Amino acid sequence: MKLLYEVLKETDQSFRNVNQKKTRNMQKYLLFLFIFIVSSFVATSVGSSGSPQVKDFLWFHPQNTTVDGLVEIADNVIKKNLLIDDKEVMCMAKNIFFEAAVESTAGKLAVAQVTLNRVNSKYYPNTVCEVVYEGAHYTTSGGQRLPVRDRCQFSWYCDGKGDEPRIESRLWIDTQELAKYVLLRQDELPDITDGALNYHADYIAAPRWAGRKHKTAKIDTHIFYRPRNLRL
Repeated sequence: MKLLYEVLKETDQSFRNVNQKKTRNMQKYLLFLFIFIVSSFVATSVGSSGSPQVKDFLWFHPQNTTVDGLVEIADNVIKKNLLIDDKEVMCMAKNIFFEAAVESTAGKLAVAQVTLNRVNSKYYPNTVCEVVYEGAHYTTSGGQRLPVRDRCQFSWYCDGKGDEPRIESRLWIDTQELAKYVLLRQDELPDITDGALNYHADYIAAPRWAGRKHKTAKIDTHIFYRPRNLRL
């Protein structure tokens, strides 16, 4: 029976791997097709009009790119996770919005960078949403999963207040765009927090954990820290 279970488990895993491979190949094919169409449009439009709006597309696909070049672009798009998950964008946007909505762009980017640093740290979960919503939870009688008050990583999530920004708010719209930009360019953005995994507001007393960490920066109203043993 145990042997049969192991065989079934291995077969199921193989099936999952095949499906993932098929999905990845389909993504690559669709990206290749999209890039090819855009490149054809650009080549035709630039030759006829030379308008600035059309030339803005040239970063995406230079003229005279070969088929191999298109495949390479598609590979890079997949490798850099340019097909980002809308849920991840929303989680990042909410964290930026509720933690640093009225701060400068640098202040917003710093909060986003700490979120990414945690995703990339072995001490935290592996996705943006899991990092943002990490903490103790309970389930209501109606089946709703809610955070325990004041027992989460980012205070806005467990402070008992509403967590839905006004959809028509210009600030919220801009924050969503910033979140997309951060996730798309995360491998290229400089870490202005210098590896920080934690921060706190400068208008509260320093938490006890702050004394055990290395202070890296102060950006707007937040002070940032990283573990003392973390080498960059």
